Amino acid sequence: MGEPVPLRCAIYCRISQDRESEEKGVTRQEEDCRELAAQHGWEVVRVYVDNDISASTRSKKTRPDYDAMIASVRAGAIDVIVSYSNGRLTRRPMELEDVIKVHEQNGVLIHTVKSGNDDLSTADGRMVARIKAAVDAGEVERTAERVARAARQRREEGRLHGGARTFGYVHGSPLGYCQEIDPLAAKAIREGMERLFLTGKVSEVRKLWQRLGVLTPMGKAWQNDGNVARTLRNPRIAGLVAHEGKVVGEGNWPAIITRAEHEAILEALGSRGAKKTGGPPRARKYLLPGFVYCVCGTPMSAQVYNAPEGKTGSFNRYVCISQRGGCGQCSRQRPWLEGVVQEWVAGAIEGKVSAPEGEVDDPNPAIEAEIREIEAEIKRVQGGLAKGIYTDDEALEEIIPRREQIQVLRAKQGELAKEAAVVPIDRDQELEDWLDDDPESLHRRREILGRYVKRIIVKPVGKGGSNGWDGPPIDSVVIVPRS
Repeated sequence: MGEPVPLRCAIYCRISQDRESEEKGVTRQEEDCRELAAQHGWEVVRVYVDNDISASTRSKKTRPDYDAMIASVRAGAIDVIVSYSNGRLTRRPMELEDVIKVHEQNGVLIHTVKSGNDDLSTADGRMVARIKAAVDAGEVERTAERVARAARQRREEGRLHGGARTFGYVHGSPLGYCQEIDPLAAKAIREGMERLFLTGKVSEVRKLWQRLGVLTPMGKAWQNDGNVARTLRNPRIAGLVAHEGKVVGEGNWPAIITRAEHEAILEALGSRGAKKTGGPPRARKYLLPGFVYCVCGTPMSAQVYNAPEGKTGSFNRYVCISQRGGCGQCSRQRPWLEGVVQEWVAGAIEGKVSAPEGEVDDPNPAIEAEIREIEAEIKRVQGGLAKGIYTDDEALEEIIPRREQIQVLRAKQGELAKEAAVVPIDRDQELEDWLDDDPESLHRRREILGRYVKRIIVKPVGKGGSNGWDGPPIDSVVIVPRS
């Protein structure tokens, strides 16, 4: 008989904070984990490392290597996971439940250097693992409470408590955090302030900073007007201490602008760059967003621009945008595409014998389409966070109001579900409403669209793919009916 095949082992290492990015903590963890794997005769097939990423219950950062490891386990490529401790692997009880499910499906073993080995195949082993996870989560939350109290004390004393790098100050200065003004960045802030007062446009400030050659705190060119606006309205550059968006006192670090100038900037910016507070979703302008998708699977966006009189460059289209994860190779003129969809839905209404009967699971598919679009925006921001395009705070400012919008839409969905069960549908009135192109009736038209259409898929036709004045081939658009 041949020698037994060694179990395939994955090592997972993580450290919550690595200020200097030297990865010494994860390196030490890997050495100890390799020693444990060697003692058991396991073959280390890959080491997964998430450096400077917390696994705590309050962390908003994703753990790409952890997710990749779990995917490999599900694919049957890993037999054993080795980590330094349970707390290094996960401190989220929900993640532990995922690990337990993976064990039940694939039989993967979990071993740690310091926390022992929990037998997930038995009720007692699972109970012990859950207790450890609960204790770890409690420890993290108690630490968070102590940190919050310490931060409050620093605010009351006018001291900074760290955070993201602040534009205008020297990062890593021996004088301390935000204690040394960066002359070039400070000059850009002051000139940007004057440009804002003069033009009222954030885009003009961004262009000025690009010409000056100043970079963001992450060392990148200024490309986003929202980031410029948030930088200008940051009370920290005026030497002010703020908490939850409100100024609570003066700080002990040098100010770049005065408090009066800060207040003037806020007045000039209005709501631009301000933290969103959620509330009802914005009013729709166009018919198909949330329903129309590129064949690559990315939601298409409406783009409308009317060039000034005497100039060219106007466009009115639905387009797949590469910056949002799409292929960027597909677009359609908005009037043409909406005309195709309008004709199809009108035919569906006229040919419909009766309204759906019985329990209605989705009384308003238009709302579901809007929710899908918001969720796609959330995923885009999360992807930007993983790539370093957004800081944690910036990502949260984008994600939280969208989550609140989804809650509002879900509540509305529930109300409509009750109405839909008892209100009969008048097909003649429905057709009349559908053909009404008054902008005020757009919400009603999207409701009707969602009743008959699940998704609209647009295929690229390439150069010369249109039929002259008749537009692209009709078969380049696939309308998926709602079953």
